[in-house]
Amino acid sequence: MERFHPDTDSKRGWFVVLAAFIAAFVIFGVTYSFGIFLKPISESVKASNASVSTVFATSTILSFFLAPLTGRAADRLGARFVVTMGACLLFVGLIGTARAVNFASVFWTYGVLIGVAASCIYVPSIAAVGSWFGSRRELALGISISGIGCGTLTAGPLASKLIDSQGWRITFEYFGWASLLLLLISATLLLQPPFARRSKSESVLHEVCTRQFVSVYAGLFFMGVAVYVAIVFLPAFASHVGVDRVGAGAIIGYVGAAGVVGRLGLSAVATKVGLRKVFKSAFVLLFFACVLWMFATSYPMLVMFGLLLGMAQGGIAAMAPAAIAAIFGVERLGELFGFLFTSFGFASLVGPPMAGLLLDHTHDYRWPICLTIVSAICGTVVMWPLNLAPLGDNARGGQETSATRDG
Repeated sequence: MERFHPDTDSKRGWFVVLAAFIAAFVIFGVTYSFGIFLKPISESVKASNASVSTVFATSTILSFFLAPLTGRAADRLGARFVVTMGACLLFVGLIGTARAVNFASVFWTYGVLIGVAASCIYVPSIAAVGSWFGSRRELALGISISGIGCGTLTAGPLASKLIDSQGWRITFEYFGWASLLLLLISATLLLQPPFARRSKSESVLHEVCTRQFVSVYAGLFFMGVAVYVAIVFLPAFASHVGVDRVGAGAIIGYVGAAGVVGRLGLSAVATKVGLRKVFKSAFVLLFFACVLWMFATSYPMLVMFGLLLGMAQGGIAAMAPAAIAAIFGVERLGELFGFLFTSFGFASLVGPPMAGLLLDHTHDYRWPICLTIVSAICGTVVMWPLNLAPLGDNARGGQETSATRDG
């Protein structure tokens, strides 16, 4: 039975939720709108689209694989310090990109600096939320992580309008100053968790090697493969079945919007029904979404696929941190979350290239879709026996959560 510090689930914790929402809103709004800048940057610095696309890949890889280090730093130094550092790096990266004169400059200012900034911002802020909540942890994390979808939906259209009226360089300047202001507000709201941070440099490798952690990690990896393949190949598939470019792009927007619903809705249901049941159900929903994609031959069916995919992905992404917190406690969540989210990095490296090879060899979009179905099945299988009961001395005496009720 998991027990919590008396200050958990208090009103102060909701300021931390707001801080994490702002952090996710900013960093994913900035990074996920990069595709809108791709063409104008390519033309300005005289680089190919393929070359400039490596900038985004570099940024994404760094944001995932540096997360264990920044999460560990947040555990020892506090999330406020690490997020503030991330805010400064993001500001320098965006302003530097706005003034870049060649591809090498863009690579270092956006690909490297913003990648490092993202690793400093997302995981530490989300881990702080987990530290402040117990019985309402699933809902609090769901609200925080919904900042991803809201930022994506807001920043993309805003960037398009600003580029049309002001140009891409001025747009990056605006994004830089706005991001710095919002992230400094976020850092200010990141209150110290209601327990003393550990002063010793203790490793979390023991927790990372447990069956429970490996199950959640593998589940996120397989979910990531399915989602990244869909994000990369869905627009082209939609065009292949006769959907125009605007409609194909809109389906990706539906995925993002449904992701917000999944993060909030499924997290709220988990507080009532039980985290374990809803977590597993989200993987089943992902499987049915991918099967629907296999048989989708019309725009309405593709929209339905996008909505189901977004709900499943949003729910899984929101509940995975809650599952880790329920099992291992909250004192070293930053580093644990950092290790957990490297699963998305591996998924982005494996999924789309593998799907691309299948498409190149078969010239049939059904084979990449088969990959998403197999991934969804594997995710469901590895998650099904998961037990969310607290382990070892991480369990604290006190309130009973939805995770422990059905774990």
